[in-house]
Amino acid sequence: MLKGFSKTISPGAGAAILTFALTVASAAAARAQGTPTQTEPATQTQPAAQSQPQPAAPPSVGVTNQTEAQVAAGLTREPAPAKAAEPLYREYRGVTLGMSASDVRAKLGKPEEKSDEVDYFVFNDRERARVYYKDGKASAVIATYVGREAAAPAPAAVLGTEIEAKPDGSMYLMTPYPQAGYWVAYSRTPGDSPLTIITMQKSP
Repeated sequence: MLKGFSKTISPGAGAAILTFALTVASAAAARAQGTPTQTEPATQTQPAAQSQPQPAAPPSVGVTNQTEAQVAAGLTREPAPAKAAEPLYREYRGVTLGMSASDVRAKLGKPEEKSDEVDYFVFNDRERARVYYKDGKASAVIATYVGREAAAPAPAAVLGTEIEAKPDGSMYLMTPYPQAGYWVAYSRTPGDSPLTIITMQKSP
């Protein structure tokens, strides 16, 4: 068939027709195989979005530089999982959790401030305490010792273990005692005159 055309048209035109025929044949073969051609731009299929792993939530770590007010504000925090069955720290100056307000005041003396919700006691310039009440019973006791010269008990005497201090000198550790029904936290703020704060609170 191409020979017939070559007799009636010029060699240059025949070459052009041959080239066009080959191009059409190549395009048809490409379509049959599903291969995109230049006359039919390929549509690139984007890979399905893979769900990227979310960063783990930061662990729940106790604040190491808590002030007395911050400790009081965080009384309703849920404690960490149980670590010990029997607490060492059971009372503060004879005051235990569940004691009536009148019995607390009999042990600690006249509070500087008092109400049905909380009593504030000041024993000297190095030691003070707050006792919180629920339904007339002590539900939390926060003892605060001011400065390095204060007679604050050591962590091991309160929690049965030492606490590694941060580079700034602060420390924090909370231990729940589910069988006893309360938790105890030991905190020390940074600085040259730190506050050592010991909290015991009834579990929710």
